[in-house]
Amino acid sequence: MLRKTRDSAKPGPLFKIFSNPTARVLDTAAKVGSTEQTISALSEATGLDYKTVKAVLYRLMRFNLVKKTRKIGNAQAFQMIEDRLNPLLKCAAELVTEPSEGDA
Repeated sequence: MLRKTRDSAKPGPLFKIFSNPTARVLDTAAKVGSTEQTISALSEATGLDYKTVKAVLYRLMRFNLVKKTRKIGNAQAFQMIEDRLNPLLKCAAELVTEPSEGDA
C-alpha cells in the first residue's frame, strides 16, 4: 500500500493542471501502477477525506479508469486500469513539461 511520503505529496501532472481531488487520486494511484489500493490507503496517501476518495473512485469507475478487485477484510480494494490511465497521464506530463510561450 502507498503511504504518504515527501515524494507522494509532490503534485503530479494531472494535479498541476486541474488542481482537484480527482487529479490528486489519479496522480497518486499512478505511482503504484496496478497495485491494489483501498480507499483508506489512498486517503492517507493523498491527504484527502475518505468520503472524497470514495466518491472519486466511483466516478472513475464510470470512465473505466479504475475497477473494484477484492475485499481485504472489510475494505474494498481498487485497481487502476493502466492501459486506460497511462495515455491520460502521458498527455498531462507532456503538457506540464512543455515550455510556455513566455519561456521561449
